[in-house]
Amino acid sequence: MVSKSFGASQSSVSFLVLSACLSALAVPAFARDTRLVLPIYPVMQQPATREAIGNDVQLRFATTPQPQVSQAQTLKAESYARPYSSTQRYGDGRPVIRSDEETCREAMRNTLVALAQAARARGVHTVTQVESFYEGAVLSTPNAYECHAGTGSAEVHLRGVAGGDAGAAAISSVGVDDIDAVPGLNPEGRAAYQKFLQMKAPRALVIRRVGDSSWVHWADGLVPRDINRPSDPTQRAMEYCTERHQGECSLYAVDYAVVYQKPQAAAVERKAAAAGPVTSLYKLPTDSHFADVNDPSLVPVSEKSRSRYLGFLALPLPRAFAISADGSAAFASGSAAMADVLNTCEREGKTCWLYAVDDRVVWQSDPHQRIGRVNQLSRVQQDARTP
Repeated sequence: MVSKSFGASQSSVSFLVLSACLSALAVPAFARDTRLVLPIYPVMQQPATREAIGNDVQLRFATTPQPQVSQAQTLKAESYARPYSSTQRYGDGRPVIRSDEETCREAMRNTLVALAQAARARGVHTVTQVESFYEGAVLSTPNAYECHAGTGSAEVHLRGVAGGDAGAAAISSVGVDDIDAVPGLNPEGRAAYQKFLQMKAPRALVIRRVGDSSWVHWADGLVPRDINRPSDPTQRAMEYCTERHQGECSLYAVDYAVVYQKPQAAAVERKAAAAGPVTSLYKLPTDSHFADVNDPSLVPVSEKSRSRYLGFLALPLPRAFAISADGSAAFASGSAAMADVLNTCEREGKTCWLYAVDDRVVWQSDPHQRIGRVNQLSRVQQDARTP
């Protein structure tokens, strides 16, 4: 009787243990899903990206989020990349596991290629308003894309307008060959426009109006001479214009169409800057090699301020980005960018240090080595009136 009772109890315990094990196995495993918002330019600057996309399809990125897009013209693409390196291996033969940022950059390139393939399938050679569109959500940060990285892969979703125009501008009835229709061109500007007309598409031309005169800047092709420039000629021409002139630059012509719209009458004209690119009034601090300047994931700021860093990356040089002790951030561009951003912090009663200047990170892990005051900056040259 005792033996039988013991056997029954042992059987019951075994059954309960087995049930618990089966229940544990039934619990779903939650995969890692790390969201990253990364700048577009570092991907587009890679020669591998331009080669993979090809020269027969032009991709133009949206400068502002586009909530209203025609579904009939919308192209969507999504792709992924594995974190395992195909070229680097450990001593035992195992592939090196790349960082989330590296994997996301490859996923972005693969998605751009997929978008170009979708354009070819539709029979178009231009895709405008390209923007991040992860699971149907438009990213509010311009010049950036959203990537979701997991243990086994990273994924990117994009959308664009098939065969759309150059952006927000409407196609004009003026012919692109009509030089007389371009407002305010002097002889030098007319010569530049004539040269633009000799270039093959893809090409873009922008103008900067100052009073009754106009300055002309153009770019062509998808492979810039300077690899630090955008591959999109529209963005490249706008960069040339904004770097030379402080003020609003307007897109005039794209490929073989005029897309110019006159600026609003209420817009205030700014004084034209002196000829030549803007140069910094202060010497460039030493690169600290704390991080890659194009990698926002390592910037020690709050998540809310991370989008501000992407805004900083979209600015022309000279530029400066500073971090406050409370995790907030500020940035500025122009000849006095470093001083401006530090003075802004001081006016707001905050302690700030420079994180990035131009194309380098100057942040130091040791607070005593950081640049936090204007008097720590060195001017490029002293006032000529000083004996």
